[in-house]
Amino acid sequence: MSLGLRLLFLVSTFGAAACAAAHALTFADIAFYPILLLVPLLFVVWPLVIWQYRRIPRKNLISEIFGSIPRWMKTASIALLFYAIANLFIASASLDGGEPARLADGRLVLKVKGENRRELTADEFRHAQALQVRMLTGHLLAFYAIAAFGLYACWLKSGPAMANAKIR
Repeated sequence: MSLGLRLLFLVSTFGAAACAAAHALTFADIAFYPILLLVPLLFVVWPLVIWQYRRIPRKNLISEIFGSIPRWMKTASIALLFYAIANLFIASASLDGGEPARLADGRLVLKVKGENRRELTADEFRHAQALQVRMLTGHLLAFYAIAAFGLYACWLKSGPAMANAKIR
């Protein structure tokens, strides 16, 4: 694997692992907001992933002579996309389409379209914050993991992967 491809793969894998850890924390009602720092990095990673794919000759993408893309990667990519979409709708429904907010007077409320829908207890507020982070990390996890899968597939479909390929 070339150095550029390897570094991009490691960044994508690290991003997926960090998002998975932050996503897992939300199930314990812990909202890890520093994970938001990975959002801009996603806008750097994906164009570079696409750029890596453009460097592969078109015939190599379809050819079985070069390494074939493992079925588990295809299945995991589809499952991650479905999970991200389901996670978004479930978390949004749990929040009634709103977002938790702390007012100037110290009250904790659930705001929907700028209006206070209802007051929240401290536990409900923490849970609502965790749901908010869960919506984001579900998508980030899917996009970083699919980028890592794509880079691995890119390596399989490039010439250097031929040294390790198994002929069927």
